[in-house]
Amino acid sequence: MKGWTWLMCGCTLAPSLWAAEQPRAFLSPRSLGRGDTGLASYDTVDSAHINPALLKDSTSSVSLRFMEMEGFVGKNSVNTVSELFSLANVSDGLGYLRGFDSKFGKRQYLRGQLTPVALRIKNFEIAPFVSNGSWLELRDPTTPQASFLSDTIGGLQASLGLQLPGNVSAGFTVKGLGRAYFAGNLAFTDIFEFTPPSQTKFTDLVPSRVGTGYGADLGLLWQARTNLRLGLTVMDLGDTSFTSSSTTDPAPPALQQQVNLGAHLRSKLGTWDLDTMIEAHDLVNRQATNLLRHLNLGTELARSLYGKHHDIGLTAGLQEGYFTGGAFADLWVARLELANYALEIGEGVGQRIDRRWALSLQTSLSF
Repeated sequence: MKGWTWLMCGCTLAPSLWAAEQPRAFLSPRSLGRGDTGLASYDTVDSAHINPALLKDSTSSVSLRFMEMEGFVGKNSVNTVSELFSLANVSDGLGYLRGFDSKFGKRQYLRGQLTPVALRIKNFEIAPFVSNGSWLELRDPTTPQASFLSDTIGGLQASLGLQLPGNVSAGFTVKGLGRAYFAGNLAFTDIFEFTPPSQTKFTDLVPSRVGTGYGADLGLLWQARTNLRLGLTVMDLGDTSFTSSSTTDPAPPALQQQVNLGAHLRSKLGTWDLDTMIEAHDLVNRQATNLLRHLNLGTELARSLYGKHHDIGLTAGLQEGYFTGGAFADLWVARLELANYALEIGEGVGQRIDRRWALSLQTSLSF
């Protein structure tokens, strides 16, 4: 077992059901590197996605980001691609294919995000974005089959952060989204449904679920002390539901509301800042998963070199009982962020780890 998984296995504060990965429109590599924390952090380019109340910390009159890209790839996918490239150097092709038995039951995961342009004017930000998360999993029951999911979400969101009396700030985000969602299972025998002269289409076996929807996020931030901040968010308030674009196909599933609570403590180490974060995610826990899986811990050691925010740093954390880590550096012309993290996708804690890499490339112009 990895990280603190052994501890979580011994604590059954709530029953463990199938750990379906909660869909999210946007993921932050920097936050994932520190255990998916940051609800009460200081302003970053990801503030509108993490807690819109953080926008009140914005120090630029005008900021423009171009072609922000994030990529996520599972460790299993990296291994599979590497093995496929090595096929040319293998003399025993049949033996090589038999080795793919090890791929059964392992998730092949890929995700991409793109923000073509994002405009921030003081504490207001507007940005279009699109993301796609997909995975494929081969299973070998009595009849071999494949489980898969492809989830594309795109749209436009506008966020605003406001300073309130009493060291409290608030923020909100409104977003209009379009979504294309495909998920299902195909058995080996289903392949014959596509052989000529059959007129079967893929959507005959797996209905397309395409639709549009509107959603909102709320955030609060309290500066309890100079170096201590508390944050609260309600993401996808009341569930972000979708209306089907077809009269026959079902609508995409809703993005479920999540209530998250977190604290952020900053300590000075010379010219460096040491940020320590503890957060509880999805407090309502509608999936009734083990409560300790909702506890995230994170830390970031970083400093500013020439910018108004941290320019270089290292991150580490604990998410769902697994260690995370990462680094980031602002190279002036571009900002790079790298993270390694893991999620539990099995029925119980410590059963099926899915470790992933995340990389972000950002360019911006501020005044």
